[in-house]
Amino acid sequence: MEDFLSQLGKDIRGQAPSEESAIEITKRIFNFLSMPALKSAFAAYTRNDLLEIMIEAFCLHLQQAAAETTTWAACIDRYLGTNDISMMTVHKSKGLEYDTVFFLGLDDNSWWSHTPGNPDGIATFFVALSRAKQRAIFLFCEHRGSRNKVSELYEILTRAGVEEILVT
Repeated sequence: MEDFLSQLGKDIRGQAPSEESAIEITKRIFNFLSMPALKSAFAAYTRNDLLEIMIEAFCLHLQQAAAETTTWAACIDRYLGTNDISMMTVHKSKGLEYDTVFFLGLDDNSWWSHTPGNPDGIATFFVALSRAKQRAIFLFCEHRGSRNKVSELYEILTRAGVEEILVT
C-alpha cells in the first residue's frame, strides 16, 4: 500500500490536477484495490451494480474537484469538502453535534409530515435541536411556506425565550 501511494504521489507531483488525471488516478486506485476483493469484503457489493455506481461517483466527484482547483492539495480539500458546510436531514444528523445548527425553513413545507400534538414530531424536532452545541438558528420565509402545522414548535421556542428577529 505504501509503495502504491508513494508511486502515485511521485507520478502526479509537478502536474496540476485535471479531469483526465482524475480519471487515470481512479483507474489506478481501483485496479490496485481489486474489484473482486472489494466485492468479497463487502456483501452489499455482490448483489447488484452498487460498487460500479460508487466508483463512477468517486471518479466524477474527483474530476469535478480537479477541474475547480490548481493544486493536488486543494483538489483533495475540495473533494473532501474541507471548507464546505454540511447539510443533512434531521434523521441523518442523529448522533452528530455541531457548534451551530441552522434550520433551513422551519415551515409547513419543510416539516410537511409534522402534525400538531404528535409527540413523535416534537421528539424529531428536539433531536434536530440537540445537534447544536452552542446555538441554533431557525430560518423562515413567509413567501415559501406557512407556519400553521409547526406553530406549536414556534410556541415552544417562544416559551423558551428564543427571540424572533425580522430581517428584510
